Amino acid sequence: MAIYELKEEERALEENGKKSGVESLRDRMVSSIGARLFFLFLLLADLLWVVYAFALFFLSFSATLLTFFEVSLFKRWMQSAWKSIKRSLVCGISLVIALFSPALGIMIACTYFLMYDKAGIEEVVPSALQAQFEEFFNSK
Repeated sequence: MAIYELKEEERALEENGKKSGVESLRDRMVSSIGARLFFLFLLLADLLWVVYAFALFFLSFSATLLTFFEVSLFKRWMQSAWKSIKRSLVCGISLVIALFSPALGIMIACTYFLMYDKAGIEEVVPSALQAQFEEFFNSK
């Protein structure tokens, strides 16, 4: 079995006269700022989703009222719009939290979808993460 030197790269950098501590600090700062900017862009997109979901809900609710709750198509649209409102609000809350603590924000969103909205996993969660959710469902 081969033995690997874990600190070999750091030692090589130090021998060449480069300061690895400064570079690693800079790399961590850049990745931290980049992640928060990404979450900020996602939050802006989520705000558009919230506006769309509320507009869809009010249109379907108005149509349902005009037909005196007789047309089931409008009722389904209203229920779908209400689900979309809940999903967008949960994603918005988790993105606001993710601006300060990315891991906690992601954990809150994942917990909501695992506990309350398993159907939303296919619609909201990226496909790269869906495989990890399927492991939870298959383990039961």
